[in-house]
Amino acid sequence: MRRREKIGSINEIVIDTLNLPIQPNTPIFSGETNLINMREDHPEDFEKYGDHLREIISSPDYISLHPRQRSIEYIKLFYDEKDEKKEERVLVAIRGSKSGVFFARSLYVMGKDTVLKYKKNGSFKEYRKDEMSKKEARSSKVP
Repeated sequence: MRRREKIGSINEIVIDTLNLPIQPNTPIFSGETNLINMREDHPEDFEKYGDHLREIISSPDYISLHPRQRSIEYIKLFYDEKDEKKEERVLVAIRGSKSGVFFARSLYVMGKDTVLKYKKNGSFKEYRKDEMSKKEARSSKVP
């Protein structure tokens, strides 16, 4: 059984947007216990989207910071193959351990009431993919 596997990192866009006091490229891990809990807590959602963990973290549509749990939330829109108007917002929550290691702790499809509450509170922060491209271009230029 594997102990933990790196599944992504917390980049500058997330850190800047959510005003986080952590270093860029802080790794995000997934442990066997985390995956078991995700599967048990939301079995249908995990079955459908569990293979998309890395994708959700690397290219979310929105990010958010949970007000009480202080977890970093990566939210990606997925559309129904049969009905493009039907969308599901899949949330992956990342939390730091006491030792400062970040783990993916939960994965689930957000309910309609939760989506409305996030919209009302302005909790959805658009993930600016174009900002990442600009930062990558600046860092790759030779002086």
